[in-house]
Amino acid sequence: MRQDQRDAFKEAVVDTAIGMAINAPINFVLVALAFQLEWTALSTSLFLTGTFTVLALARKTYIRLYFKKREDESFS
Repeated sequence: MRQDQRDAFKEAVVDTAIGMAINAPINFVLVALAFQLEWTALSTSLFLTGTFTVLALARKTYIRLYFKKREDESFS
């Protein structure tokens, strides 16, 4: 495996692990909220999808910027 492939894999693993650590407790809280508010399956699904999409976009942006900064520093 080439170095760029190893770096990409490392970034993917870190991103996935952070995503799981963030999403698991948030999912529990949001599903409990949806049950308490007696939302339909469609409402709950749309709410969870929207929430996790926004969180994923923010997380992935910051993780990519972090790894890009490390890459730039290693070339300096």
